[in-house]
Amino acid sequence: MHTRVFLPLLLVAATLACGDPAGPGAGALYLVEASGEQFRVRVETEAQIGAMEARRRAGTTGVILGTLKAGDGGFNQPWSWHLDPASVVVPDAAIELCDGRPSFVEADLSYWIGTVKSFCPWGARIVGRVR
Repeated sequence: MHTRVFLPLLLVAATLACGDPAGPGAGALYLVEASGEQFRVRVETEAQIGAMEARRRAGTTGVILGTLKAGDGGFNQPWSWHLDPASVVVPDAAIELCDGRPSFVEADLSYWIGTVKSFCPWGARIVGRVR
């Protein structure tokens, strides 16, 4: 009787201990420079990693676009914002509204998150893969 109750609880505990596969350790983390300032971008899928790696290997600057979220996300210190990893893309172009410096976002976070909703520095350069 105890085994029938204990075994399912043990399985649930083991599953929770393994953590979320899409959590902070998943995917890849990149250091990006925009207008002389740096921030970090985490991506989750192989397609996103491929796009970031292609841009990094090319050594070119261009747009990196993602949805803004409050908090550093556990990877974008010292900033109090981050790009939602699931939303990050590497497009050829983006609207001017979301272009700027990381410090612009930091200085008026409520406007950027509430009104602009995304960040897309046009001259972004991928400095390197952090992990």
